Amino acid sequence: MIAVRNLLRRRLRSLFALLQIAVAIAAFVSIVGVTKGLRGQFYRLGEVFAYDLVVQAAGAPSPIFSTVTREEAAKIAQVEGIESVSLMSLHAFRLDQLKQPVILLALDPGSELMSRHEVTRGRELRKDDTTQILVGDVMAEDLGIDLTNLTVGGGLSGPPPELKIMGGKTYQIVGVFRSPLSEVRFLSGGGIMNLQALLDESNGQPNMVFAHRKPGGRAVTPQEVRAAIAASQALAPAVSEAVPRLKGDTIEGFLGGFKQAELVERFAIAVLFLAALVSGIGVANTMLMSVFDRTREIGLLRAVGWSRGRIVLMIEAEGVILSTVGGLLGVPIGLVLIWASGQMVQLGWLSVELDPLLYVQAVGAATLIGLIGSAYPALRASYLEPTEALRYE
Repeated sequence: MIAVRNLLRRRLRSLFALLQIAVAIAAFVSIVGVTKGLRGQFYRLGEVFAYDLVVQAAGAPSPIFSTVTREEAAKIAQVEGIESVSLMSLHAFRLDQLKQPVILLALDPGSELMSRHEVTRGRELRKDDTTQILVGDVMAEDLGIDLTNLTVGGGLSGPPPELKIMGGKTYQIVGVFRSPLSEVRFLSGGGIMNLQALLDESNGQPNMVFAHRKPGGRAVTPQEVRAAIAASQALAPAVSEAVPRLKGDTIEGFLGGFKQAELVERFAIAVLFLAALVSGIGVANTMLMSVFDRTREIGLLRAVGWSRGRIVLMIEAEGVILSTVGGLLGVPIGLVLIWASGQMVQLGWLSVELDPLLYVQAVGAATLIGLIGSAYPALRASYLEPTEALRYE
């Protein structure tokens, strides 16, 4: 094919234009794939928490800035329509071997929230546990924790493994849990500790309350999720009326803060649009230089009967081939970038949505870049007069 031969005649120039497009497509695949995957993980939580209300201090920007007392939780439990409540706090710590923080959920043993985490090895938490914790199966895998002494089906067959954190404190791992949604990996990427032990140590208060309308209930279909969330939303004003300092919200409303992932995705697309623009200019520059270099050749083709449309088709074909190959190269590069990021971001916090449609869109965008970027050089080449082109030095 003449278009391929023309590109191969100027290998270095074609290679740089190809790499420019590949980098833009790789960024598109990696950023959009990760943000979609992360957002998808968050919104799967509606299946487990559709029948719950999340209660925290009114106006608190996040749970870590909220406090709820046990007395207030008891008042919430008296609200008609609320069957039980679960208190929760968040505790973060650092490990020497891990750059990112590790999150511990502090829950009351025997609470509804605790019961949603299936202990697969070792034993459950007890009310008298202080430095004993459970770890998620993802956390155990990523940190390479030795689970030999944690027996399947319950109990310990020897000293429990220890987790030493920065600052010198040591936790004993007495069990491994599986999250309510095993496919949402970040839910199993942390640990669980005894809430009262954390409060005694920090002299603090719980961060939030989960008010359960239907303990043990789980929405299955999208219709059931929507109906359950709507019913929970209708109960929210009664919770706020019972304890005016607090505000109850559905899991959908609570995760509204995580809609920032959508903003990140839109920002990423805007940035990548600029990258595509730069790539298009690169293609245009490459094809325009090719036209200048081949002015006499194009003039000869016009002299032997090539039409303007055929010249346009040849130049456009070169640009499209260049960009499409760049797009096809950019997809695996993007996947490699995701893999490399996964080596740094552990504990299930990096999730990727492997969507074939996304990859088709990426390659299609690359092809469009080549088509648009080659338009002006193709038109310029088609309007070269044969007599002038043949005299070109």
